[in-house]
Amino acid sequence: MDLNEARALARDRTEKDTTYRHLVSVEGVMRALARRLGQDEELWALTGLFHDLDQDQTGDDAERHAHLAAEWIREAGADERVVNGVLAHAHEQYRTDLMSHAVVHADAVAGLLVAAALVRPEKATGMKVSSVKKKMKEKSFAPGVNREEITQAPDVLGLEMDDFFAVSIEGLQQVAPELGL
Repeated sequence: MDLNEARALARDRTEKDTTYRHLVSVEGVMRALARRLGQDEELWALTGLFHDLDQDQTGDDAERHAHLAAEWIREAGADERVVNGVLAHAHEQYRTDLMSHAVVHADAVAGLLVAAALVRPEKATGMKVSSVKKKMKEKSFAPGVNREEITQAPDVLGLEMDDFFAVSIEGLQQVAPELGL
């Protein structure tokens, strides 16, 4: 499945534009992390793109969340490693490799970065690690972001926090045109 097919599937299965935009933001962060960590960029990008594919349908049903998405992407021919990564972001027992752990942290940091970009006049352009760290400390800013998942990322991924933010910013900037950021 190539990126255009994957994005078409994501557009088709999401009901809200905000959900689609979130998926693409995590796709960008995952691709950049894969590049930095010497991993398969396409697998990681697809995992990011599909991680919350069923969010609009499953809502607050935490048990069902990700399982519906896994079913859809399996039917579409997605690699089983991507299916596992999608399940892993919502269900800890599927976190079996670096990619399936990374999607948890990419999901969280993408939420923070998009929120930060939305309050900047130049959006994602020129975003700096220092400004993201400042926003991270403001508990009232993007309160739905799981900051613990962000702070755990360096230990899991083997990156310094500043590097994790820098790579994540780069990933968001790469997909910013698709997001209007």
